[in-house]
Amino acid sequence: MSDTIFDNEKFRWGIGIDDVWNYAGALPPKSIMIPHILRVSLPQGPLSMNFGRIAAVESQEPELSTISPTKNSAVRKTELLKLLSRNLAQQLSKNGIEFVRCWFQWNLFQPEICQGNTQVYRFPLDSFVTTMNDFGIHIIGVIGNGYERFLPRNLEIDKLRSYVPRLSDSSREIVRHYRGRISMWQLENEPDWWNYHFASDWRRGGVWLDRNAGQVILNELHRIISEEDPGTPTLVNLAADRSEIFTRCYSKFCDVIGLDFYPNYANPELIDLSRLKSRVQEAKKLTGKQIMITETGYPSGPRIFGFDKRKQARYVKAVCEEAYSIDSVTSLGLWRLSDPYWFSFPFQENSFGLINRQGIPKQAWFEYLNQIKAN
Repeated sequence: MSDTIFDNEKFRWGIGIDDVWNYAGALPPKSIMIPHILRVSLPQGPLSMNFGRIAAVESQEPELSTISPTKNSAVRKTELLKLLSRNLAQQLSKNGIEFVRCWFQWNLFQPEICQGNTQVYRFPLDSFVTTMNDFGIHIIGVIGNGYERFLPRNLEIDKLRSYVPRLSDSSREIVRHYRGRISMWQLENEPDWWNYHFASDWRRGGVWLDRNAGQVILNELHRIISEEDPGTPTLVNLAADRSEIFTRCYSKFCDVIGLDFYPNYANPELIDLSRLKSRVQEAKKLTGKQIMITETGYPSGPRIFGFDKRKQARYVKAVCEEAYSIDSVTSLGLWRLSDPYWFSFPFQENSFGLINRQGIPKQAWFEYLNQIKAN
């Protein structure tokens, strides 16, 4: 798809997809049960084929028609993956959601680092990308994301000088394969937040403790995009809750600055969006770049922490209205489409989805669609 997400002044609505492994026919990664101590592979449950087509009252769930691509023959698996992608694209297109932002996770394309210079790559997201293109759904592809669950086996993760060449080679293969079909490439994820990712056990290895890592990695990914897919814009997303992030050192690597905004990540009670506009204005002034809200959301649980589905729906309504009212914001991406079967830490990370693990919409999903129609 040759046009970009920002080819006109229209405000665009999008959604983040975390469990992209479903569309590649892969199993979920190991869940984080006890950070830095225990990770476990949990069973993959059923995936719904009637996504978005039932009543909002989750207590009246109909019998689901379900699929499990990982338990079928190669031919049947290919058919099911196409069905999953088509069903998603149809629902997004019908409801005015114009882009998806998803991980192009390294180990889907390169499961392991091989001995020597010859490496083996595969491209299991071809059907997903083609289907999104066919339905006019823009794709923001996140490359180079160093979350531990995305990394190939046998990768050196303690030294930057060993990590970057492997990252460079794989990213170049991915970008070269999909060039012209991705509307925007996001470089890594939240480079200003890597130390916190390390503390949460999302990232492992000495790479993320190297103070030069951000500049080296972003520069390399930016170089690859400019060489392999010139003309396609790049994005760097940053945590909007911290004022010190708005520095020009990140903006030189991208065309668009993305802000990730979670005012209720640790506080379930007060939905206060008063800081969003000032953060946007600050980012715009200091970088001169186009600004989008790449991530924002509110978890529907755990209830013991004070989160619930009604509060999630109220947050979606409030943040959509606020983001749409800010002139400098070009688009909004909610995090995220669905709760995955992969479990993360902290616990509220597992409940940000607008639909549950089986594909049943929560109240927040219908609120999002109402906001899109209203604006």
